[in-house]
Amino acid sequence: MTSQYKYIEYANKTFKDKALELVLKNIELFYEDIEIEHIKKYNIGDDVKLSKGTFLHGISGLLDNFDWILENGFIAIDFTGKSEGKNKIKNSIGMWNIQNDILLKDYINSYSGITITYTIGRGPGAKKVSELVPFHKFDEYTEQINNNDEIWTYWGEKTKEVTFLPSLVSNKRQIAFILDMESDYAQKLASADVWNTKLDEETLIEFLDYRYYPEFINLRFEKNATTTDRESAIIFGLPSKLIEGVLVGRTIEQNKESLNYIKSKLPNCYICNLDGKVIVE
Repeated sequence: MTSQYKYIEYANKTFKDKALELVLKNIELFYEDIEIEHIKKYNIGDDVKLSKGTFLHGISGLLDNFDWILENGFIAIDFTGKSEGKNKIKNSIGMWNIQNDILLKDYINSYSGITITYTIGRGPGAKKVSELVPFHKFDEYTEQINNNDEIWTYWGEKTKEVTFLPSLVSNKRQIAFILDMESDYAQKLASADVWNTKLDEETLIEFLDYRYYPEFINLRFEKNATTTDRESAIIFGLPSKLIEGVLVGRTIEQNKESLNYIKSKLPNCYICNLDGKVIVE
């Protein structure tokens, strides 16, 4: 039994109506025999530029899961039989969705900071605001908050990207793939996004943990820096042929053997570091 057939069989057993239609369509697109050409953009030392709509996806371990991704693509663990039933959003693959054109180094600096939430005013009319505080800007930012008479309380938490992507504050993640989503083909796949507000509530039931469903229905219309407003969850998955580059953490950056291995597997892709610069073209 081919993987594609296995995934279709799982879909037919798991979904119905509009949800089934969406899943089967994305499986068909995923395996479509289409070539994606990545035009050489950079030389060594160049700053990587992320266009609006670019996707990033981090993996655990050093090179543990690297080959599997290249051979199979980015596929929701529910389809591969590896799910432990702990995910709030199911049957989809999480992606970090770049909201505006930005230099990679600025994006990394931003998510390597902290998410601060504060309340303006007191009582029933108080307004809650969440913002990203860039790396090494915490003291400056909290000083401003503490001097604002309208802000009564504030608290901070780690950004979600620090958990899932290489960052300036943690070595836990060492590899993230940068996906080129500009082609019509990529856009068709990306439109099947659980965060897409055009999806009706009945269809969404199939993609959410029942404990999270009521909260998500409102959150998708009121996304903020905590929720976050930077996430996508693509139904079924995305093929590895969309990879245009690889972001590596400091550990792998200093390991020439690992860099050579990555390049041997992705000869047409660049490798960049946490400074946002190309280190292997």
